[in-house]
Amino acid sequence: MEIAEQDHLVIATVDRAEAESHAWKAAETGTGTGQGAAEDGPPIDIVRLADADTDPSGRLDAGLADLGFVARPKWLNWCAPVRESRAAFEAGLSGTERRNIRLGTRFVEDEELRLDVRVGLTEELVDEFLVLYERQIAGMPRGRNFARRGRDRLLAGADEHVSVCVTTRDGAMLVGSLWWIRREESVLQMRYSASAADARSGRVMRAAYAEALQFAREQGLTYASLGNDPSLFGHVVQPGLFNFKTRFGFAPVPAQVLTPKLGGGHVDKFLSLRSLSDPALVVTWGRHAGTAPTWPEVGAAGPGHDLLILAGAGAGAGAGAGAGAGAGAGAEAELAGRFRTEGFRRTRVGAVP
Repeated sequence: MEIAEQDHLVIATVDRAEAESHAWKAAETGTGTGQGAAEDGPPIDIVRLADADTDPSGRLDAGLADLGFVARPKWLNWCAPVRESRAAFEAGLSGTERRNIRLGTRFVEDEELRLDVRVGLTEELVDEFLVLYERQIAGMPRGRNFARRGRDRLLAGADEHVSVCVTTRDGAMLVGSLWWIRREESVLQMRYSASAADARSGRVMRAAYAEALQFAREQGLTYASLGNDPSLFGHVVQPGLFNFKTRFGFAPVPAQVLTPKLGGGHVDKFLSLRSLSDPALVVTWGRHAGTAPTWPEVGAAGPGHDLLILAGAGAGAGAGAGAGAGAGAGAEAELAGRFRTEGFRRTRVGAVP
């Protein structure tokens, strides 16, 4: 067993025998012999099955499931068909979401902002975008500057990209997004996006995304993608991002179907929410477990992943232990109701002590 800290999460990596013997419990009390075990170290947040014992297709046997382990892909890609028109796409959204898009569009018009769609990237545009992106990342608890690392790759493929940006009358970028035109897969995939710290910027971003989807339709593309995220929300990425993407009508597929290098998965047992949000969200393999999904079939097949909502007792999971099963079920239903789950095969709530 090895214990290491990754972005403030303490992860104990175990083999199958150590998982079955609960080896991490001895490590936490200082009686273990695994590398990194220490009595005075921080408590373990996640127990993770070693890669050598993990089925890369996501299959999880009953023995590990009974021990509380869940299998999840490492990465997700958020996709949605663009439909034949903006009206057809927005018909599948909630009334609140349609209103947010309308308000964002109206704000752009009323404030005389510029919403520009430009095929091809320039150094000047990318660098201006990076200023906005880095400002946004700086305000995140564990944000990572992926766009800065990818600058040279973006410019190398400049002709395959399109920018959708909103700027003020004096030329300042309020919302920026860079999209990859993937003609072979018939997908317009968002690579990076950022917005200014303004109460209305979320609505303006929706207006920009709606314009990006219109560009995809005009180019004859079938799908749009809001990019790749890790399957755990509440650590590097937060549940707010999950809410934004699901409410905008997008659902996850295994990222490997569009980007093979993002394949593989984790088999985790969550012990603590100490370094995660409460609740935290875990997208598990669902019906994709043990299969080899392909694109575009997986995009057209309907909900495939399952959603696990992790919460402490105070947030609803396990609530009602002294008030009856009905109260506990009601609390879990209320917790699940905070998230749009139509894009998932099934949803359940799990208690984390």
